[in-house]
Amino acid sequence: MKLCTKSLAWCVLIATHLYIYVLLKKSQPPSTFQLNNILDRLLSLLLTSWLSLTTAPPDSLGTAEVTATRRLTGIATTQPVQRITQTDLTTRGVTDIADALRRLAGINLRDYGGAGGLKTVSVRGLGAGHTAVTYDGLAVNDSRQGQIDLGQFSSDRLEALSLQTMGSTQLLSPVRNLAAAVVGIETPWNKALNDNSWHGKVALRQASFGTYAPSVALQKQLTRTTAIGGAADYFVAQNNYPFVVKNGVASEHLHRNNSRMQTVTTELNLHQTLMAGNGGELMAKAYFHHNYRHLPGMVYFYVNENNERLLEQVAFGQVRWQQRWGRLQLMAATKHNWQTSQYTDIGGQYPGGALHQNYWQRETYVTAGAAYAFTPWLSAAYATDGAFASLNSNQLNDNHVKRDTWLQSLSAEVHTARLTVQARGIFHQYWNMKQAEGPSARNAQRITPSLSASWLALRSQKVWFYARASYKEGFRMPTFTESYYYHLGSTSLQPELTRQVSMGLTLQATPLVSWWRLFAITADGYFNQVKDRIVSVPYNLFVWRTINMGRVRAAGLDVSLQSEWQLARQHKLLLAMNYSWQRCRDFTSASESTWHKQLAYTPEHSGGGSFTWQNPWLWVVIHTTWASRRWCSNNHLPTTDLPAYSEWGFSLSRSLHFKRSGTQLNLRADLVNAFDHRYEVIAKYPMPGRAYKLEANFTF
Repeated sequence: MKLCTKSLAWCVLIATHLYIYVLLKKSQPPSTFQLNNILDRLLSLLLTSWLSLTTAPPDSLGTAEVTATRRLTGIATTQPVQRITQTDLTTRGVTDIADALRRLAGINLRDYGGAGGLKTVSVRGLGAGHTAVTYDGLAVNDSRQGQIDLGQFSSDRLEALSLQTMGSTQLLSPVRNLAAAVVGIETPWNKALNDNSWHGKVALRQASFGTYAPSVALQKQLTRTTAIGGAADYFVAQNNYPFVVKNGVASEHLHRNNSRMQTVTTELNLHQTLMAGNGGELMAKAYFHHNYRHLPGMVYFYVNENNERLLEQVAFGQVRWQQRWGRLQLMAATKHNWQTSQYTDIGGQYPGGALHQNYWQRETYVTAGAAYAFTPWLSAAYATDGAFASLNSNQLNDNHVKRDTWLQSLSAEVHTARLTVQARGIFHQYWNMKQAEGPSARNAQRITPSLSASWLALRSQKVWFYARASYKEGFRMPTFTESYYYHLGSTSLQPELTRQVSMGLTLQATPLVSWWRLFAITADGYFNQVKDRIVSVPYNLFVWRTINMGRVRAAGLDVSLQSEWQLARQHKLLLAMNYSWQRCRDFTSASESTWHKQLAYTPEHSGGGSFTWQNPWLWVVIHTTWASRRWCSNNHLPTTDLPAYSEWGFSLSRSLHFKRSGTQLNLRADLVNAFDHRYEVIAKYPMPGRAYKLEANFTF
């Protein structure tokens, strides 16, 4: 029976691979270390000597509370990994998903202001299109824009948020998750419960500028192997916050107009534990997001009027399966995504008094893969993805366009007690088709390799010291908008090619003294090259064009630090800091005005941090984020610079536990931008000033 089950699983994998191939074939045929010992001893001598001076006598140390299990997650990986859990949201004063990403090193978040403003993320100067956003293991994709608005995801259902700056570190992974960087959003649905009672969370948020956000989440274990769950969120905000507009020496205080938004998000989940083998799971999800918002637009001097509207709806269903039998691990998943976007600009300059631009996206995605451990130290994996995307609209150019994608990855990993080496190759194939007038975008295929290694230079009960290095090539196709959008897109665009080199160190020590429970620091330096970077430039005063920029080079350093001090039995201090230095410049042509200049909206220095005092009465948090001077144009014209900014906030929280009922009431108050600093992340889109946020949630 066991043999038959394995055979069936292999048949599923092979059938998936053949299914992708046949569909694509129908669409269009494809075109043609003695040094290690010395270093180890040296590091051991230095670090052990340091710890011997700072560590208290053994009898004064704590108990099992401070053991190797206190080690931070992700420090032994071959590529940099940062992670924020649900608990960290409170201990660091994080208010939403976008704010959580600001606390991670290497992130460049573009924020168009307010609760409803567009929020996109890029990593290490590579652009938003090179960053994959995953939701419970599968990528959230937008074929039209190539970037995901992170504002659609709620922090109420966040189990953990992770950033992998060189792609997924998992040996067996969907190929789409192997982008240049991966932002992973995890919810608590993918796990079984301990009993058959209903578990849930009811939350209510109220904030400045007419913001209200109730939410509810329920989960129940139906049987020993089956759990179901669901959630619903409602969010409404007026976003009529004040701002200051300046014109020379003159200034005027105004309020944001045409900024109202409301969203509804629902989600249903199924988790099935499979008893046929070890580690078998089946997870299904249905998701719907409705967002209707007014677009306030850019602020030019004293002009603060706009009549634009945008209705966006996103729905997807996904099923993900994974199973392990001894040395064999299998996974498969499928997803169907549906999106609609309806843009309206009301004005007398249009025939009929309004401009309507409607878009409909469809995508069917399937992935399957297998990994096998040949020996305790050698494993290999193969995965294949197929995606079939289409875009329809009421426009002339970007209508009836399609793209078929076939991705394959072959990976191998050598893993010992001290050394981990991972090698991977990805084969990309894309076919573009268009039924409307005009040419279709170019087809493309490419093989991109990667190699990464992690070395445990020092390991003891109190100290872990890791060194890592990685090389990775990336490949990004132009989006539907970049290829076809009227007066902007170009079907002659070349795909972007990237090369990434990264080296890093991680040191963690615990405990240092009886009261110093944790010290961890991570530093990663990198150098990235982008060939044929896709950018939009002004063709004239009114018309923009999308072009290949040529060559862009990015060099930087990402540093993150965590520390923990136990002052008394129930008094603890927590420190979390991050810093990024990033020099991202154009090296296309010395004759161009953009030569050797920092790319637009890329700060050379940025960072943030939080300081938390945990006590029996209140958790008190002081936090900040900041960025250096930036430019909103690549040629650095005198009037296009954005001043440096820093934003400070304060958070108070209290949790009440009811042991008899097993329930918990959590109360929290936040003061955001406490010093009312007026700044812009994106030019002409002012950010909100001082604001408050109140939250109460009840878990049972």
